[in-house]
Amino acid sequence: PITVVKSVPSAEMSGKDGNKGNIRYAAIGRVSDRVLVSTYHHFSQGAPAAKYLAVAQKVLNSDKVLSQQSANVPNAVDDASCLMQADKSFMFIVFVAQDYPERTAFELLRQIRKEFTDKEATDADKATENSLSKACKKWMHAVCTKYDDVGAVNKVAGVQAQVDDVKITMEDNVQNMLKQHEKLEDLEDRADTMRTEASKFKKGAGNLASKMWWQNCRLWMIIIVVAVIVLMIIIFSICPPCRGE
Repeated sequence: PITVVKSVPSAEMSGKDGNKGNIRYAAIGRVSDRVLVSTYHHFSQGAPAAKYLAVAQKVLNSDKVLSQQSANVPNAVDDASCLMQADKSFMFIVFVAQDYPERTAFELLRQIRKEFTDKEATDADKATENSLSKACKKWMHAVCTKYDDVGAVNKVAGVQAQVDDVKITMEDNVQNMLKQHEKLEDLEDRADTMRTEASKFKKGAGNLASKMWWQNCRLWMIIIVVAVIVLMIIIFSICPPCRGE
């Protein structure tokens, strides 16, 4: 069954005249008790606020729609489509012209969700029916007016996408530079290690050469001593005077 919700007077909810009529109506409902805490009628020259309000309440009451987390209902009110996004706490609903780009409509919902979370979160859990409409009207009007001009929004989105691409490219370049820097540092560390090892090898080689020199000297001294002893033995054996005879 559809819960009857008291509508806010159209004069209070209407947006300023002169808009393009792409954005018709917006509403925010609390999921836990299915209460619409804020509604905003942006295009007063279209269908009356009561029509949008009734459909918004029906969408909020639908467990099937809520389970989808996001949905698009064409021709929900006259020639307006109803789109919604929901989280565990709130459902965000907008009515837009039938030919309004769906991607842009969901961007509008994300913007409404962000503004509501940033500015109304402290009062949202205990808010009563439509009690946040007045507080939300100022930023809701600004957001809806911005997204009413599809061309301008898409240009901004295109520029933002280009900026994001450049940002990603720059971040990748920085990461590559850091990796190259790390590789250079690694090469420097290896070079330092090699220089240290070379110095140790040179020092060890010098010590080994000195040790081998002393060993050669001792060997030659032993050879000379042995040769002298052998020579003296030979002399004494063949020379009688040397033996004292």
